[in-house]
Amino acid sequence: MIVYRIARANYIRDLSGVGSRLYGGRWNHKGIGIIYTSETRALATLEYMVHLPLSLMPDDISISSIEIPDNIISREILISDLPVNWRNWPAPSELAELGTKWALGNETLLLRVPSAVVQHEFNILINPSHPDMKQVTILNIEEYRFDKRLLR
Repeated sequence: MIVYRIARANYIRDLSGVGSRLYGGRWNHKGIGIIYTSETRALATLEYMVHLPLSLMPDDISISSIEIPDNIISREILISDLPVNWRNWPAPSELAELGTKWALGNETLLLRVPSAVVQHEFNILINPSHPDMKQVTILNIEEYRFDKRLLR
């Protein structure tokens, strides 16, 4: 499986989950490191863009293609398992509870979660503390430029 992650160039090689550990996220509490990735480049783009005002979009963005062996077991959170308001922003605390519980349980490397940004698309959360993390590799890193029309 190939997943995609967008970050500023100086953080793109970091697969420790430090950003989410410091600030928390939709699927984790502060103090718990998770690597947020997407199944497609397009979804990774939108997931990145919703977190910054367009006027503050940095110029030094990169995208990484991350390979995860197909035999790695994952867990999936279904929409039917989520509260009705799961797509809201700020995210309901139940989502961070689910992701934090998954990460601390350390049973699977991957958690497939529905995107709140694009319906019927999925993000893949990676637990950097899981023993299978050593099988995760960055295949490629490229400079990434958003189409200027997206930044209007």
